Amino acid sequence: MKTKAIYLTTILTLATAFLSSNCLAADHASDEGLYLRYGEGESMATLLVNQDISAGGHASIAKRSFQLGFEINGANDAVMFSINKAKGSYTAHDMTQRLPASGLKGQSFSLAKVDGGRALHPGDSDQKLEIGLGQMVGLNYPVGLALADVLPALPESPVGVGSTWVSNRDTRSLEGWAWTVGSLSTEHAVTAIEQLDGHSIVSVTSTAHAQLTDIESGIKYSGDGLLSRTSHWRFDATDGKLLSISMEQSTSGQNTLPQGTIEVEQLTVVEFSLLQGG
Repeated sequence: MKTKAIYLTTILTLATAFLSSNCLAADHASDEGLYLRYGEGESMATLLVNQDISAGGHASIAKRSFQLGFEINGANDAVMFSINKAKGSYTAHDMTQRLPASGLKGQSFSLAKVDGGRALHPGDSDQKLEIGLGQMVGLNYPVGLALADVLPALPESPVGVGSTWVSNRDTRSLEGWAWTVGSLSTEHAVTAIEQLDGHSIVSVTSTAHAQLTDIESGIKYSGDGLLSRTSHWRFDATDGKLLSISMEQSTSGQNTLPQGTIEVEQLTVVEFSLLQGG
């Protein structure tokens, strides 16, 4: 009887040690966090861009809007975007003008995966799909570049709630009637991670700052050129898909127009979202 008791005690001790070891391994795996990478697969999405322009001390004197729809096909080295909807408008002096965007429907561009799938960048040929902005601006609105500008740069290391990272890249932005460029510095912070139908969904808040300058052609841009941007986005770490991003960007500077140089402030609001089932 004593021998049986010794055997039973030994078995229970080994089982407890085995379970404890497995629990520690599971805890360690969860502590390692989640890798965020742009993945493969098909989906559909919409992109809405609204710009509210104040100039010369007058609030909201002009507005510009773009509405785009995409069929997305992610591959190993790039993500292809086929345009299935394209609209644009410009409103000033209580008059709305349709921008020539419908011709983009049915055309495609790709964004290359770079940095091991942590970012998507357009190639030179992918910047040629443009929406005309009229003679006043001169230079048109490149769809691929505009989309790439709002997509977040993902971290190199795995993340958990509270994780932070910093990314830096160039940005190009239409401010008032002038195209501008600058170096965008962005701080990202993971605010939540949830499990949804077997998928790990990561929520992130990003804040960015830049100082904008003008480009060599088109309307001149000057002044302080300050840019502030806040984005809230959700990423499916399981499938490698950006589910949504809501961005607000405020800027201030000066446009040199034919009638003179005027102060320009602009609020840009961007909404990107995957359609249900995408």
